[in-house]
Amino acid sequence: MKHLIQLTAVSVLTVLVACGGSSSGGSSAGPTPPAAAQFVTGTITAQSPGTIQVNNLQLTTAKASVLIEKAQASAAELKPGMVVRVKAHHDGHTGEALEVSFEDAVKGKVGAVGSSTLSVGGQTVRVDDSTEFEDNTARLGGIHPEDRVRVSGVPDSRGGIRATRIEKSQAGQGDSFELKGLVSGLTATGFTLKLTPDAGAADTYTVNLLGGATLPAGLADGAFVEVRSLKSVQAGNVVEASSISLEDDSPGETGSETEVEGLVTAATGSTQFTVAGVTVTTTANTVWNGGVPEDLVLGVKVEVEGVLGATSLAATKVSFRANSRLQGAVTAPLAGSDGTGTLLVNGVLVRVDALTDQRVRLSSLVAGQLVQVRGTLGRDGLSIVGTRLETTNDDRPMLQGVVTAKDPASRTLTVLGKTVVAGQANVSGHSSQSGVEGPTMTTDAFFSAVVVGETVVQARGKDAAAFTDPVLTAKEVSLEGQR
Repeated sequence: MKHLIQLTAVSVLTVLVACGGSSSGGSSAGPTPPAAAQFVTGTITAQSPGTIQVNNLQLTTAKASVLIEKAQASAAELKPGMVVRVKAHHDGHTGEALEVSFEDAVKGKVGAVGSSTLSVGGQTVRVDDSTEFEDNTARLGGIHPEDRVRVSGVPDSRGGIRATRIEKSQAGQGDSFELKGLVSGLTATGFTLKLTPDAGAADTYTVNLLGGATLPAGLADGAFVEVRSLKSVQAGNVVEASSISLEDDSPGETGSETEVEGLVTAATGSTQFTVAGVTVTTTANTVWNGGVPEDLVLGVKVEVEGVLGATSLAATKVSFRANSRLQGAVTAPLAGSDGTGTLLVNGVLVRVDALTDQRVRLSSLVAGQLVQVRGTLGRDGLSIVGTRLETTNDDRPMLQGVVTAKDPASRTLTVLGKTVVAGQANVSGHSSQSGVEGPTMTTDAFFSAVVVGETVVQARGKDAAAFTDPVLTAKEVSLEGQR
């Protein structure tokens, strides 16, 4: 998945109908073959008996073949936070999973444990508010040095793994660990292992064969492999491999409709970037949901939909997962000694963690200062976990997030726990292009288009006086896509 391809007008869901004539001059249609399967790679965000939710798709699993680390398993063993590849039929909202496969990102003994990180076999694992644990009460506090863990996650842009799920695994295996990545510089005695095609020094390893270990048949530069070692990473990111196996890192089949969710680890403007090890290309026709091309920076979490080519994914749609935004005056800033902490913007609690891109330091903010915040909805459903914090000179209060309630009669919405009064607002639809305002709409059409629990709306007031907690009187409201 490393080279540029052009977007083609391929429709994966083409239905072919075979028609034949009869001796009586009539015609009859043959059976309609099933629609081509689609592929979805992302994190399980919810699981219940018989269903999983991946990339906002509700998929039944009753008939699915389930593989966990290549071993046959039951759907009941799938857990929230696992990054899975699903082969399915779906309509964009619900569908049926045909195959579900899970592979961990790294497995081994825990070294140091920090406030938001831990090391596993020398690999840095970063934890955020969305990370799932077996014990979601203790969370990272329940993980200790010398514990053995299995980590599901995606490569991040800082030389490590962003954990989506951490669970303890069996003890008694010493310092052994497993790590996956791409082969380069292959020789008869080893190779360089990169977590992503564009990996820097921090996530690049020198793999040497331990006595008795062999290279798998067909191994070549660019291959995706799992490396197992009996001891932790050595100085200089050296791994002594006890075994090496070829892995399948493709998010789908060539020509298939494919979705991939992950963090941007490399970008050439907005026309080519890397997500979860997959090279993505865009065109002028690509739809941008919940953000604009300028928001495509290293570390941002996105979901990409498109057609999979031989070497890359041609994007028809890019959706930003950090689709909650705030603009307004700071109240109650509180920074800890490590620079993390909280603040309130338009009455909404914002959590600043070790992964927040602080263009302005939380510790330097004072009450009344104007800021912009981009982030993801917190686990409580009301707060925001900041992904970017910066100052602004614009005093117009702004709320952006998923609509959780609407009242067309009173012309009000609930966004981030606040009431947006939209009766006198200028109303517009969603525009997929940077700097281009969406089409104007009537207020009735706007409220009809809003789907509670799915639609992302941005509301702005005329000036600072437009917000009196918990009510924002909107001057402008716009549809910003779906969550």
